[in-house]
Amino acid sequence: RTERYSLENLQEGFSFRPMAPEDTDMKMFQTLTQALQRKRVLRFRYKNLGAKQTQERRVRPYHLACIENHWYLFGWDLKREAIRTFSLSRLTSPEMTKEEFKAPKDFDPDEYLRGSFSVFKGKEDYEVVILFDTWGTDLVRGRQWHASQTLEELPEGGSRLKMRLSSLEEIERWILGWGMHATVLGPPELVARMVETTEKL
Repeated sequence: RTERYSLENLQEGFSFRPMAPEDTDMKMFQTLTQALQRKRVLRFRYKNLGAKQTQERRVRPYHLACIENHWYLFGWDLKREAIRTFSLSRLTSPEMTKEEFKAPKDFDPDEYLRGSFSVFKGKEDYEVVILFDTWGTDLVRGRQWHASQTLEELPEGGSRLKMRLSSLEEIERWILGWGMHATVLGPPELVARMVETTEKL
């Protein structure tokens, strides 16, 4: 006898509570998705992190992704002649132009972000090594934090997490969230950054 399993009648038994979900302008979102579908160049104003002024950008949109409750646009920046990542929360006044383009068949967002911990893409190659105590290990265990990760359980109950990243900015913020339950063992650049940040805190 074959039994079918369905979540249809379990709606009251499940819920999702994203941390600080992002407000998304639906009209803006519609413009972006239409430009993606029609292969049209986008014109918009964009504010870089920490900048006071916005800049006009002209971009060939390749992909939209929701990562950690934030929406991002991946596309070819015509002025900078390179693929760039744009956070929708810092993007304003999008306009779909009449200029058409042919999207590359080999663009893969997973491959593009291979060395990123989240969305920040760097140019280096770091082996990040983090030591977790028993409490931290119980929370780290069983989760895929990064495609390159390996988790080694230690005899005393802690663990050693390793991953290869192209930048250190995002992993630094993540480690700080673990407080005293995580200790950075490498690379030396990350150890130095953590020492400087904790001293300032």
